[in-house]
Amino acid sequence: MTRVLLALIASIALLASAAAGAAQFRTFAGNEVHYNAVRADFIEPEVAVQHGITRSASRGLVNIAVLRKPDGEGIGTPITAEIVLTVENLAGQSQAVRLKEVREATAIYYIGEFRITGTDTYRFSAEVKPEGAERWYNLRWAQQLVNDGR
Repeated sequence: MTRVLLALIASIALLASAAAGAAQFRTFAGNEVHYNAVRADFIEPEVAVQHGITRSASRGLVNIAVLRKPDGEGIGTPITAEIVLTVENLAGQSQAVRLKEVREATAIYYIGEFRITGTDTYRFSAEVKPEGAERWYNLRWAQQLVNDGR
């Protein structure tokens, strides 16, 4: 894995564990879908430049990766997926999130940005169709994000 990818994964993993207390993933028919959202200004500047991310307290960054689970123990294999994502705040304001596929070394993941305002809980709704799957799977989660104007 490249240094930039490792920095992005480390940034998101650290923020995810601080914000959520544990890794977030769901299993669908032999695949794990890992997901998280963070405030975009938490991403390291060089990582943001590399991936075209706008670092701002008013922007959120979502990251989704799909892994095909191994038959035994160990880490799954990254695979491609079709993903349609929307995010909604508690006031019911919805926005579609355009996801960009990122491939670095053996990693495949999808990132996208969205607007955040004030302190709010954002509800994420994704339709995910892993590579080789015959159907789409629903992934839903909520996370609180804070735009404190920093």
